[in-house]
Amino acid sequence: MSSNVPTQSDGRDRIVGWSALGGSVLAVFAWAACCVLPMALSVAGLSLAGTALIAGQRTWLTLGAAVVLGVGWWSVWRRRRACARDARCAPPSRSTIALLALATILTMLALVWQPLIEPRALMLLRSLRG
Repeated sequence: MSSNVPTQSDGRDRIVGWSALGGSVLAVFAWAACCVLPMALSVAGLSLAGTALIAGQRTWLTLGAAVVLGVGWWSVWRRRRACARDARCAPPSRSTIALLALATILTMLALVWQPLIEPRALMLLRSLRG
């Protein structure tokens, strides 16, 4: 099997990568939905009803994103080890690794949201309200 030919596991890896990215975006949104997002929208003259529902699930969403990330990185690591032993296998694609890297950054952002980002963002938004 040539390394240029996509395999079925490439598709699965890509699905895991997109799932991790989607989960991490949702986790960041959930952390922002508590205080910063509603206040930012009110400064802009908009409203987003229902953010309290997603904000209440932020811990579970962040945990879910972390689990999917763990599965994704484990899959990449396992595939690289297998390809190091067998040159015929296709290594993990760059797009899968990029998706997982971006999802990791966003999940880290979700984890530091409340202690580091939210207080500063709220202070900034309060100053904008006048």
